[in-house]
Amino acid sequence: MSQLFYAMTMPGLETLAFSEVRASMPDAELVKFARGIALFRTTSTPEKLLSLRTVEDVFCTLAHITSLGHEHNALRVLHSATLHADIRQAVAMWQRAHSGKRPKTWRVVSQKAGSHQFRRIDAGQAVTDALQRVLPRAMHLAKDEADVEFWLWLYGSEALIGMRLSDATMRHRRYKQEHLPASLRPTVAAAMGLLARPTPQDIVLDPLCGAGTIVIERCLLAPVERALGGDIREEAVAMARRNARSASVRASWEEWDARALPIEDASVTRIITNLPFGKQIGSHATNVDLYNALIQEFGRVLAADGLLVALTSEDRLWEMMLRDHGWRVVKKIVLVVLGQPASIFVAEHV
Repeated sequence: MSQLFYAMTMPGLETLAFSEVRASMPDAELVKFARGIALFRTTSTPEKLLSLRTVEDVFCTLAHITSLGHEHNALRVLHSATLHADIRQAVAMWQRAHSGKRPKTWRVVSQKAGSHQFRRIDAGQAVTDALQRVLPRAMHLAKDEADVEFWLWLYGSEALIGMRLSDATMRHRRYKQEHLPASLRPTVAAAMGLLARPTPQDIVLDPLCGAGTIVIERCLLAPVERALGGDIREEAVAMARRNARSASVRASWEEWDARALPIEDASVTRIITNLPFGKQIGSHATNVDLYNALIQEFGRVLAADGLLVALTSEDRLWEMMLRDHGWRVVKKIVLVVLGQPASIFVAEHV
């Protein structure tokens, strides 16, 4: 029997995340998309859901309310929906996802957007009051850290109540022990790897590798023939090596200037990279010259049938560079990264 789940993603990656769900779980049926959420049904196990790489968190859905309303009476609806949810099945699913561990504590996390005649805290309390009546007595309400988290997502007249099956390691990854300023979230790096249409014959390059997240995520996503990463900063290259070792990923790491790569012409099939946004690192003025130099060098080292996947907040600048240097944008995904709008461009030689 299929179960209703929802996955939380970085805003803008909902469709791509569900494509990963479908690839991993062919029976998955989409119910709907919302900002940063993909709601779907599947018969797959919690373990399968937790193996997804493009999502931040996965939840077992306890209730999906589509006409909640904005009045104070909505609190009674939330309370009733929680009371009638299959809590026993949800707890059993959580235990399966956590190697049979028996949860001892729980808490409610609530998010609200839109105008309502009640506060976010009131909505969370309505769910909390119901859970106190139906949860096993051995489970105790906690103020902060808890074994089990029940999340209330409230957007206008729609609400989702779910039990979080994942933990922080799903979004942050166990291997990523070291970070750099402006370091890319692993889920976004994994999404970029998917957009690069992975094949076992890929020779993958990230010429601006930072802490190595993109190369590591691409290698964990699917087999590669060879993976290379490099950065102009010595400490970044050393960090990437350590993170790759922690992830048991084999890749070559070099210190270099991405504007003059020590790589032969047309020798890589995929370039996947996070371009400087010009905020924490650099500026718009420096990006104009930098992007111009980078696109020329990328064109030199990429094979004729290769793909370039790049993330940037400098949408207009990068799109102009691609067009002026004879590239065709085959896909563009607009998303939010660290609170600011950005785009992933997938491009190929014309």
